[in-house]
Amino acid sequence: MHLLTNPIRSDVLLEKTLEVSHRFYASSSEPLLHRELIELARENGDHDLIEMYEDHSLGYSESGGSLDLREEISKLYDAGIQADNIVIFPGAQTAMTLCAHALLHEGDHAIVITPSYQSLEEGVKLAGCELTRVALSPENAWEIDLAAVEAAINSNTRYIVLNDPHNPSGALMSEQSKKECVALAEAHDILVFSDEVYRLLEIDPSKRSASICELSAKGIALGTMAKPWGAGGICIGWLACQDKKIIEKFRKAQHLYAVCFSRAAEIQAMMVLRSSQKIIDKNLKIIRENLILLEQYFAENSDLFEWLAPKAGGVAFVKFKGPLSANELAEQLLEEGILVFPPSVFDCEEDLKQYFRIGFSRRTMPASLEAFKDFVNKHKPSWQLENR
Repeated sequence: MHLLTNPIRSDVLLEKTLEVSHRFYASSSEPLLHRELIELARENGDHDLIEMYEDHSLGYSESGGSLDLREEISKLYDAGIQADNIVIFPGAQTAMTLCAHALLHEGDHAIVITPSYQSLEEGVKLAGCELTRVALSPENAWEIDLAAVEAAINSNTRYIVLNDPHNPSGALMSEQSKKECVALAEAHDILVFSDEVYRLLEIDPSKRSASICELSAKGIALGTMAKPWGAGGICIGWLACQDKKIIEKFRKAQHLYAVCFSRAAEIQAMMVLRSSQKIIDKNLKIIRENLILLEQYFAENSDLFEWLAPKAGGVAFVKFKGPLSANELAEQLLEEGILVFPPSVFDCEEDLKQYFRIGFSRRTMPASLEAFKDFVNKHKPSWQLENR
């Protein structure tokens, strides 16, 4: 498979919608402003970081990520994950793709839990792997079907790819399910890659379970500044793993493809992490307030829509029960300036073709919901006639 064989489905859609009025799909948290970040650093007394930002070298930074940033990131995990267990990449997408290239070989087999972010699957294909998709289902509350995963394991299976918290459903793996997944992987000597970019945005933080990299030496966790903190423009992502041999492979892959990072971005990332709880509390407040509005609306319109209330992140997968396919619904919404992500973006299995993704992690969501309501009220009479 060539790198450019498959189009990036989300980007193809987004390129057509640069001027769209309502981004009802948006998944990352309310974007931070640099001046907000500097003010937070001042409040924290992080004058060293402010001075460092104003007077840092524009020479090459450390390949694999500077030590001070890796030390800050390690604080997000338990004591088993230290700075030397972390490799920095220019964003999460680079990390997930290079991880597959670093660990997999042509002829290996991988299991990918779907629906998922496209690059999670494409990276495995680019590495020359055979692939089996195991789909989540709303009938199982979007929980992983471990019996189906076990049935998909072959003698050459090397890699299981999952996403927790889950995009697009907003589901959260139970701690028991995660432990059982780890046990299954370890029994078959399989690595588990967990896209955890929505971690720390659990609606109920008490439901947060351990990171996959904390649970197993064969667990690899992906993180990014984009989702919990709204700092995607910093373009800092990372992989965390207990196994130092795996970490060394990541360092080599990162060096070959990216060499180093913007030191300014690394310093900004440290400012973000030192203000982590303040930023996440603010973003969770936005998410919870928006979620109340959505729950009320979908409850009042249960004849047309169905969903399982999300448990984490700022996304949800909504079922449309009307006469159109979800792809057709998304096309009509877009004509009126409202962008949701149709099932085609996630290459959904047939039984999920009526689901579309919405995002509710930004302050703009209420306006998007109002526009969505107007659209539904306008079209509902014709939908009801078509259903007769």
